Amino acid sequence: MTGMDDQRFEVGFTPLPTAARVTRQRGALKWRWITTAISVAILVAIVYFFPPDWSSWVTWAFAVLWVGSSVFWLVVNLVGLSRAKRDLESIQPGPSFYIDPEGLEFVAPQEAVLRWGEIDALTVTGGRGGAGPRLAVVAGGDVVAEVPFSMLDASPTVIDSMVRAHSLGRHHLDAAKLEASV
Repeated sequence: MTGMDDQRFEVGFTPLPTAARVTRQRGALKWRWITTAISVAILVAIVYFFPPDWSSWVTWAFAVLWVGSSVFWLVVNLVGLSRAKRDLESIQPGPSFYIDPEGLEFVAPQEAVLRWGEIDALTVTGGRGGAGPRLAVVAGGDVVAEVPFSMLDASPTVIDSMVRAHSLGRHHLDAAKLEASV
């Protein structure tokens, strides 16, 4: 954005939090398989050792609901792992954006160069699911650039401090939504 590279603050990508999320999802999936096997074993033991006096369709309905709930949670874990892996693969090495006295320059995942006068707000969007809350830059009433905090090597506090310093106090990161999601 400027020739003053020494005054630019680079916010880069880091895979560490997302890799940790993949590890947690793998562990959760492993335990889900184990608990599903235990659940099915308990169901078989109940039906075999204590045959219910119900009609056969009620027994089958009970079994389907029992196994169905386990399958549902397996699918939830598989989807979570798939999303975590997708997020990890999407992290590019290098900078995400720069903060300097003239404004913000986004390099990835979207490209945008915004002067401080063009920026309406820096807000937090998204929630707890997936990659979590995102930094969103609003200009002209539209979100121009957005990146998950979990993929950045700088914390929201550091980003807020650098934005306040480089914009001379005209802008800040509105982290009310981030604080509410913690």
